[in-house]
Amino acid sequence: MSEFDVAIVGLGPTGALLANLCGLYGLRTVVYETSADPYPQPRACHLDGEIARTLAQCGFGDELHDLLTVSAGMEFVDPGGRRLFSFEEFEREPLLGWHEDYVFIQPELDTMLRRGLGRFDREAMDVRLGAAAPPIDQLVDVAQWVIGCDGASSGVRSALGIALEDLGYDQEWLVVDLLVDAAASAHLPAIIQQVCDENRLATFVPSHGRHRRWEFRLDPDVERPDPWTLLAPWGIDAGNSQLVRAVPYRFHALVAERWRGGPDARVLLAGDAAHQMPPFMGQGMCSGIRDAAALAWRLASPADAPTLLDDYETERRLHVEAVIDLSVQAGDLLDTLAADVSAGRPLRLPESAPHDPTRWSRLPGLDLGRGFPIGHQVPGPPGLDDALGLEWAWVAAEPSFAPDGPVSRVVCEPRATYGHAAVLVRPDRYIVAVSEA
Repeated sequence: MSEFDVAIVGLGPTGALLANLCGLYGLRTVVYETSADPYPQPRACHLDGEIARTLAQCGFGDELHDLLTVSAGMEFVDPGGRRLFSFEEFEREPLLGWHEDYVFIQPELDTMLRRGLGRFDREAMDVRLGAAAPPIDQLVDVAQWVIGCDGASSGVRSALGIALEDLGYDQEWLVVDLLVDAAASAHLPAIIQQVCDENRLATFVPSHGRHRRWEFRLDPDVERPDPWTLLAPWGIDAGNSQLVRAVPYRFHALVAERWRGGPDARVLLAGDAAHQMPPFMGQGMCSGIRDAAALAWRLASPADAPTLLDDYETERRLHVEAVIDLSVQAGDLLDTLAADVSAGRPLRLPESAPHDPTRWSRLPGLDLGRGFPIGHQVPGPPGLDDALGLEWAWVAAEPSFAPDGPVSRVVCEPRATYGHAAVLVRPDRYIVAVSEA
């Protein structure tokens, strides 16, 4: 018998969220992380309502209110800041119990997730900071399942001999993070902007607190510009701002050719180890946390885990590839609109999705082979998530609902059934079946 149920390699947001869920499920877990402290620089800076809900499910709801700022969404603008296109022209109530978009500072989130692991008994949650993971053949002796959450340059993925499939996006951008004084911030946009300037495509993110982010596309044939020169048109200089970092990044669209391998196929990949995407939809970290949530309830079903984990890659790959495609489309739209604005011709805009207030998010649902609402999150009226906990359950419109099948637990919440008699909800809040009687 293995010493641990789960070994997690890497303690970024994906690994840390997975470790917290494993602890809540009572799984004996060991975590290997080479860094003793959270990475100090702000990398991810956006998360959506589904991810906030998952974090709250782990017991972090109260802390999140101090760490998150509600985001006003995203718009595409011309070089002068005039709106050209918005992904959403409407606002709706927080269907999942949380607003649709938030901004945050990643080191603060990472610190919260690491701190959460301290609530578990050391024998059940062994967090080895500053420790490299053993080789794969040793890891599978230590734990029944091994999850590689060790980032884009994943050593676990490399050890399994898994290549990355290129989905056709590769650009170099300069990411600039600053702490901006209140007076200077007052003159900046209050919404995420994609700047369609043929001379220099850019992204602006009004983040949490004083944090502001700019991303500028680089010309590989031209010397990298000074960040203060790029920021000057925004009224930003060293007198009103503190530079946190200015780092070039390759924006990729990559997916691991397979997400599982090793002895007896007991090693799986999650987060950036399994997929990477351009940041234009702010879904990189979000996708990793969805991986963790999809893995946790499967790992917590030891008798069925081998079969359930067969579906993990199939389910998550389809969703990730759809989100990557949406992210690439958003990046390509920058080029398209910039060219149209420069040439003075009519804008080639994508078709706007019809306003459907019942469907959460601009993102696709999971492809579970059946029609809406299957594959979408169950709505989250106040109190529902607390009632659901970490279990499978039917959410019913009437307390008299009597399910026929292995899941007998019923939570009554008429506002969450999309008009059906009941919906069957997984622990990660996705609807997998409906009942009309």
